Amino acid sequence: MKSILKQAVAESRADFVEIRLEDTAKAGVSFSGKDLKKAQSTRDYGGYVRALINGSWGFVSFNNPDKLREFVRAAEERAVAAGKGSVRLAPVNPVEDSVELTIDPKDDPRNVSLEEKVALFRRMSNSILKSSPTVISSGANYVEDERRIFYANSEGTCIKMHGFWGAGGVSAIGRHENVVQSIYSGFGTRKSWNDIAQAEMTLDDLCRDVSDLVKAKPVEGGRYTVILDPRLSGVFIHEAFGHLSEADNVTDNQKLLNQMTLGTRFGQDHFSVLDGGTLTDERGSFKYDDEGVPSSMTYLIREGKLAGRLHTRDTAAAMGEQPTGNARTINYRFSPICRMSNTFIAPGPHSFEQMLEGISDGLYVVGGGSGNTSKGLFTFSAERARVIKNGKLGGWIRDLTLSGNVFETLKDIDMVGNDLQRSRSGGCGKSVGARMQYPLSVSMGSPHIRIQNVLIGGR
Repeated sequence: MKSILKQAVAESRADFVEIRLEDTAKAGVSFSGKDLKKAQSTRDYGGYVRALINGSWGFVSFNNPDKLREFVRAAEERAVAAGKGSVRLAPVNPVEDSVELTIDPKDDPRNVSLEEKVALFRRMSNSILKSSPTVISSGANYVEDERRIFYANSEGTCIKMHGFWGAGGVSAIGRHENVVQSIYSGFGTRKSWNDIAQAEMTLDDLCRDVSDLVKAKPVEGGRYTVILDPRLSGVFIHEAFGHLSEADNVTDNQKLLNQMTLGTRFGQDHFSVLDGGTLTDERGSFKYDDEGVPSSMTYLIREGKLAGRLHTRDTAAAMGEQPTGNARTINYRFSPICRMSNTFIAPGPHSFEQMLEGISDGLYVVGGGSGNTSKGLFTFSAERARVIKNGKLGGWIRDLTLSGNVFETLKDIDMVGNDLQRSRSGGCGKSVGARMQYPLSVSMGSPHIRIQNVLIGGR
């Protein structure tokens, strides 16, 4: 395969050409209550050619590699038809490499049969459903992806990559009188089935929490000092700031570009945010991105100041900055675009007890909810929260949203915890034109953080 790809790119007449071949084996299991909704194993094979001529891209995806030369020509024709463009590529050193799996040979998820996976997730969904009269519905799901990728370009890069990830989650929906609430818990792995199987040990906590939540009082809207747990903090930094750090989101927005000037102070000295694929065994980890650029660890905010952003080769060239290895695609049907990998708030100096001190009337907000962000404004829902009175945790409350301006909110983070946690079950979506690329494997993380003056509303 290596020689075939090398020959194909060598024969191209494009200024630059790259070819990706992808062989993917997937398995999926899904339950809603007692009902099995999905249990399947699939195989997908295909590739794409991307050709750059006179500053414009031509892209062709395919399923038959025997006609590779024809697809190279088709991509070239599309690039020519697009006319003169402005795309340039930042220079990178060519590499030849082979990246193999790091799966635990004694606990390989691929050796667990589909029947065994169905049995585990049926057991978990049924266990949640039977846990309490309060619980009216349950869910359990799992998906795994083993992927072999061959990549070559006309600059001499030629890489073989073999990767695996598995991820899933369980949910409980409870009802008390007219109040309905849900709680979700996710999990994932890059190498060991035990990372998935041990989720069964967390079900008692999940069921107890949803039973407590449906009996909780709704939140009273207002402005509060809040402590966010690591899960919600990770979602917040990914959605509210991580996407702003993807360079293709700012290159065509002059107002946002002015706000995102490197060196601008966005937070206090103890606040730093990073993104990088170099972490070991995380959901968004990889050695090379989908342009063959080595992954790196990039400070987005360092000690309170904007320090960097995430780049593909063309956004790096357009902004006069260095590629960061953040060109990613969900599969061969899409061109790579600028995406996050593992995004997280770095641990700080504060303990959870220190954060509680001095809060006379606040909230401890828990659980990753859904969120909307637009032009620096955000609104997030959270699963639940606990009241904080005079530095002490009180009872649960429900139905709350958090909203604000991300640039103001970052400056209001006055404490960062020393207890960094990451999620291995993350999936990220991003639209280019009318096409949505989802779900891209990512992880997000944070320690506890404390934020002053947060606007809290009810649902």
